[in-house]
Amino acid sequence: MIIDVHTHLFPPRMVAARRQLTAADAAFAEMYGDEAARMATADDLLASMDGVGVDVSLAAGFWWRDAALAEEHAGYLLEAAAASDGRIVPFVPLVVPSTGSPGAFGGRLTELAARGARGLGEVRPGNTPGSGEDIDAVLAVAGEAGLAALVHGSEEVGHRYPGKDGGYTPGGLWALMEVCAAPSTRVIAAHWGGGFPFYALMPEVRELLSSGRLAFDTAATSLLYDAAVFARAFELVGAEHVLWGSDYPLRDQSADRAAVEAALHAAGAGSAAREAVLGGNAARFLSLDAG
Repeated sequence: MIIDVHTHLFPPRMVAARRQLTAADAAFAEMYGDEAARMATADDLLASMDGVGVDVSLAAGFWWRDAALAEEHAGYLLEAAAASDGRIVPFVPLVVPSTGSPGAFGGRLTELAARGARGLGEVRPGNTPGSGEDIDAVLAVAGEAGLAALVHGSEEVGHRYPGKDGGYTPGGLWALMEVCAAPSTRVIAAHWGGGFPFYALMPEVRELLSSGRLAFDTAATSLLYDAAVFARAFELVGAEHVLWGSDYPLRDQSADRAAVEAALHAAGAGSAAREAVLGGNAARFLSLDAG
């Protein structure tokens, strides 16, 4: 089973209202204000999947500051997933204000799970009315409702690009995982976790990885790293912690899958490692039906 763990969908209304939405959310304006920045609907994604042979895609929403926009976006993702016969797995946005009581979100998380959500994402703590600590606390209890999290990883060095800031740096990801200590917690750190795998030579990081609660996706690798990142990551964290994510529609699924397969070949990955990265790891990590 081929699984893409990192795609983004928008309701058709939001695609049509791009200009108005740029005035409503500064982070959205940064990433999608340019008309050349692609926005995709569920129909677009399913057509792409059919063309490249992707069986399942995790579809995330945008991490809005406005609760009404987040609810609209979540509703669309849940409806699209329900109509997809299991091919779209929804990771929905959720506004987390400064409540001081993450337990108060338990009912909301349970409701989202009952409606078909499988996770929250793509979580960007820098684009929220609450604090990063508030979001971390909510993610810590999300696993109890059966929800995983796809979190944006932000590199602390390197070139600038729209959307670089606002996510979890390696230090922020470490703090998140310290809070999210429950065995039920599942966190996918996007974009190689902003470089987090390179800390895996530290014993405490190895202990975290051995818990099975954290994995890294490869989204937008070609825009961030040399292809040798695969070989280095395999040496440091093991292929079992790496999940293919395209970052569609920023990256074309077909082109990205081809680039990842070429990088896996260059890294000396055998057929078992290739199958794991392209889907097996995700199916195990998120308990997706491989049938």
